[in-house]
Amino acid sequence: MTEHDPFSAGAVRAAYDAAAADYVREFGDDLAALPLDRAMLDAGWDAAGGGGWALEAGCGPAPAADYLAGRADRVVGLDLSATMLATARRRVPHVRPVHADLRRVPLRDRSCSLVVAYYTLQHVPRTDLAPALAELRRVLAAGGVLVAATHLGEGDVVVEEFLGHVDHPFAGALHGRDEFVRALDAAGFRVEEEQTRGPLPHEYASQRLYVLCRAA
Repeated sequence: MTEHDPFSAGAVRAAYDAAAADYVREFGDDLAALPLDRAMLDAGWDAAGGGGWALEAGCGPAPAADYLAGRADRVVGLDLSATMLATARRRVPHVRPVHADLRRVPLRDRSCSLVVAYYTLQHVPRTDLAPALAELRRVLAAGGVLVAATHLGEGDVVVEEFLGHVDHPFAGALHGRDEFVRALDAAGFRVEEEQTRGPLPHEYASQRLYVLCRAA
């Protein structure tokens, strides 16, 4: 995969680096208006048993990390975009920032009780979904919990313009519910709860799937 491929790490990184300030203005405080997102975080933390480390993979401005702070022993925010991660540091100073690709998480095996992956797995190509999930499974302790959200649909979407920025096209993979659940099962996760919601007015026009699953 070349750096010109809209699914490449370089393409995704460049798009979010360029749009970081606008992204935070547009979406940074959305968690307060999303009761389902918060409820899934609460349910995930409770299911994980409390304590331990929590990882927000693809954290952007780190809303989930901020929400979980004070409950976890340590909250880690991982992002591919250094500019987005700098924003997370400013907004959530108690988060431990990690600049990395979620396909290569620089954390020890079984180091986390909870992993949150809200709207980040769509940025890996469909062929990389299995290894990305396997990597998230690797860092979860036995019985640990993954809470993930993704866009439902078919095929791939190439974004030519992102929050007014047009120089860095990047791609997202839409997944069917059964496809996504099969990938989770193959990676060693057991789905315990599913929820769906529609978009807010300023969000991408798709149905969203939320899953709470346990490391089997």
